[in-house]
Amino acid sequence: MAGAVIALLVIAGAGAAYFLTRPAASVRLNLVADTQLAALELPGEPSGSCGTRVCRSILRVDRSDETRPVKVTAQGALPEGVRLAYWGCAEGPGAATCTVRPDRDTTICVTTTGPADVARKACGTRPGPPVSAASGKLTVLFNTEWDIKVFGNFEEPCTNGGVLGRKCQITMKPGKIYYLRSQPADPSPPGQPNPDYNYADYEGCDSGMGHGSAGICIVFGATTAKTVCLSTGDPAEQRLARECLAYRKAQTP
Repeated sequence: MAGAVIALLVIAGAGAAYFLTRPAASVRLNLVADTQLAALELPGEPSGSCGTRVCRSILRVDRSDETRPVKVTAQGALPEGVRLAYWGCAEGPGAATCTVRPDRDTTICVTTTGPADVARKACGTRPGPPVSAASGKLTVLFNTEWDIKVFGNFEEPCTNGGVLGRKCQITMKPGKIYYLRSQPADPSPPGQPNPDYNYADYEGCDSGMGHGSAGICIVFGATTAKTVCLSTGDPAEQRLARECLAYRKAQTP
């Protein structure tokens, strides 16, 4: 009888030890890299073969209520002013970094802020955390006397008509990526165009520091207010260009 009791105690003790040491239930993070710009390295186990621009992996982590980072790296250097952008993370759509609370299976998509990816809305149409239906306002401040028109994927007219300090406002929808291009009127005398001056610079873009004529100022839609300051390369307006530096992002790609 005593032997039987001892055996039961040993079995019970072994069961308790297993209960205390067994691995926690895991969740699956489905990672998608969707970009035409660069090859990206995804953590976790590869899932299928990479297509022309899409790669997938599965990262299994212990279930937890505490947030943890998820990091994707580019295999080569990204172009100047371009960074990675994540969807499906706690930071919101288009964020530069990604943290998740691994309390359930979820999907994370990563792309870049490069013009090719922005134009085709890579990752942008995939479901992510619910966002507020409220809209924000993007203000474009024309810190120049040049006659400049700003255009992109928005409906509001945005031009200064050659008036220094004029502003335009664009309604932002959370989760949408806005790209701004500029079209300056050439101030040089007829027949003597000066391409060195015929461009605009932006400060305050989510895609980084000032952009020239070939660049796009990228702004991620939000419910807050944002300001982009526009200046030119005209030497006569160097002071105005320096004033725009106050709008430069503290953290750039």
